[in-house]
Amino acid sequence: MIELEPLVNKRIPLKFNGAELRFDLSHALFSSFDVDAGTRLLLKTIARDPVLAAARRVLDAGCGTGILGLAVAKAFPEAEVTLRDRDSLAAAFSDRNRLINKLRDSPAWVDPETGERRPAYRAPQVGLGLLADGREGGPYDYVISNLPAKAGGPVLEAFFLRAGSAGATPGLLAPGGRLAVVIVHPLADAASLWIEKAGLAVVATARGSMHKVFVCERATSAGGAASCGATDSGRADAPPPGARSGVGAGADTRLDLDGIDMRAYVRREGRFRLGAAGYPARGFWGLPEFDTPSFGTALAADLAERVLAGSLVRAALIVNPGIGHLALWTAKRLGTSVITGASRDLLSLAATGANLAAVGGATYRAVDSLRLDELPGPSQDLLLDAPDIVPGYDWIEQCWKRAEQLVKSGGTYLAICPPTEIARLEKRRASGWRLLGERRKRGASVMAWRRG
Repeated sequence: MIELEPLVNKRIPLKFNGAELRFDLSHALFSSFDVDAGTRLLLKTIARDPVLAAARRVLDAGCGTGILGLAVAKAFPEAEVTLRDRDSLAAAFSDRNRLINKLRDSPAWVDPETGERRPAYRAPQVGLGLLADGREGGPYDYVISNLPAKAGGPVLEAFFLRAGSAGATPGLLAPGGRLAVVIVHPLADAASLWIEKAGLAVVATARGSMHKVFVCERATSAGGAASCGATDSGRADAPPPGARSGVGAGADTRLDLDGIDMRAYVRREGRFRLGAAGYPARGFWGLPEFDTPSFGTALAADLAERVLAGSLVRAALIVNPGIGHLALWTAKRLGTSVITGASRDLLSLAATGANLAAVGGATYRAVDSLRLDELPGPSQDLLLDAPDIVPGYDWIEQCWKRAEQLVKSGGTYLAICPPTEIARLEKRRASGWRLLGERRKRGASVMAWRRG
């Protein structure tokens, strides 16, 4: 696991309902300098909600650095709070902030002198997850979320429908439970329609300069099951047998993609062309390249076609694969038998896996890119890297470190970056690597090196 300390931008204080907290923020995550206005508005709105005060199970959906969920856990210690985010770095910072705020498991306790009893408290649980992915573990008494506009309308609608669902499939909310969300003004009218469609009753609203808060309640009586009307064609395919969560999994960093419902995320289906390869694929809401590969991806395939001619590539690692264009190209053009996708983004890993499974021919493994240092090495014939470039963080050192650890002798490392950054990467080239070539076009550039 990479060290989080170099990624910390600042530590900020927060007061919520009498509780005092501190949070580490990062340039690599949303709202890196302070608690954002939407989160503050939501916290102010729910602070005195008696349903929240009485809640025993609470979900923070899309938790970011954990501000909402951990504030609730600190103010209401009897609640069991779960925090989920699709970004593994956000989940890692949430867990870091959990420890900073001393939110740990606490056993039951009886004062031997007074007989006063204190119940056992469970520490907030932090994990990876998507909005409306069917693996939230409901029902909850209270669900909170600072909804990301970039998630896409169909995904946000599916999230509200999950909250309001009833019948055979458990929804997010228990009967009488509440959903409290904050959303940007341009999506507020749409949110009102999604709430109505989900059968939720609005019990409170609040309006800020850029955001609106909705507090909704699910009826206590059973109703008809809500449905997003999607087909099974968008469901993510299962990972290889034995795949499991990377959290606490020791040397096995593979992530469990089994059962992730991606139906609401499918944006389009069609055929794509990258280099000399043509293939079917699905584009997904919340991910780029849903309709066409980017210039960087196209340049990478073009350069790889040249530098890998005649090479045997049995195992390939692709960092930040997006929807899987380069993974599909690798499977089609190189006949690679084992393709590993690595990313902080669970959605990217699941989308790549679903698209690869539809084509077939390669075993796919999904891993958390924060834990690439735990992979055995050198094990890869090819490393295709679109690194996360974070201001104030030495990402270049991390790039060469993983190339040194994971790429075999005679293997190839190919990086995709903006021109200025690729020049910096080349300037700090590790010893024993030979430059094979480069391509540049419209603000994108790629370089390839071979290990001696």
